[in-house]
Amino acid sequence: MRKIFIILFALLVSCNQTSNEDILTEASTEATTEASTEVETTQTSVLTQDETTTTLVEVSQLDPFRDRTYTIIKEESRASYLAPKQFLNSGLETVEGITREVEGSFDVSLDSCDSSDSCITISNLYIKVDISALKSSSVIRDQAMNNQWLQSALFPIAIFTIDEETIPNKNFDSKIEDVFVGKLTIREIELDTPFSITAYIQDEKLFVTGFTEIDTTWFGFDAPTKFNAWEVLNPIGISVSLVAEEK
Repeated sequence: MRKIFIILFALLVSCNQTSNEDILTEASTEATTEASTEVETTQTSVLTQDETTTTLVEVSQLDPFRDRTYTIIKEESRASYLAPKQFLNSGLETVEGITREVEGSFDVSLDSCDSSDSCITISNLYIKVDISALKSSSVIRDQAMNNQWLQSALFPIAIFTIDEETIPNKNFDSKIEDVFVGKLTIREIELDTPFSITAYIQDEKLFVTGFTEIDTTWFGFDAPTKFNAWEVLNPIGISVSLVAEEK
């Protein structure tokens, strides 16, 4: 009888251990699955935030027109600087500062011409940007830009103008890619400056993206630097993304 009791007791202990191991195994599996799900969700979220959306532009042929006046929509436009920042014994990063304080207007004509199937004329272009409103990822950097390096607290307005420029356009296309040369004024210093421009008309609006590079010394100030830590390298990129509507 004693032997039977011992055997039954051993079987109960063995079953209990197996049951506990199964529970621990299931709990571990569930925890691993949940953790895996959380990681996948986070990665998906990050990928979504970092996605660059691409707008498909359908190029169409437009009817000729003259002297349409377009006014920039501030809420849908922006200007920014792109500054290469070199750290001592380290890598290079690009610092970006952005503002939506962009205003202006310009006239556009699309007509036949001798040099091409058609030509686009830009005239009376005046774009004003409040560069004291440029914001980057660092408040300290922005304050230094305003008060020390760019001195945008003293010279808050950058201006780009074109009196008139005509460029060839293929068969009255609704999209153009070319270089426009205008006068860029920063810190009250005016220089002829080329902008690489892509522009198109869609849904009753005119969309413009432009890019150029400048050397800070052209406009009377040195590129920012911190001794034995980092330095900003010339040239500095200037980028604009404008949306304008006909008035």
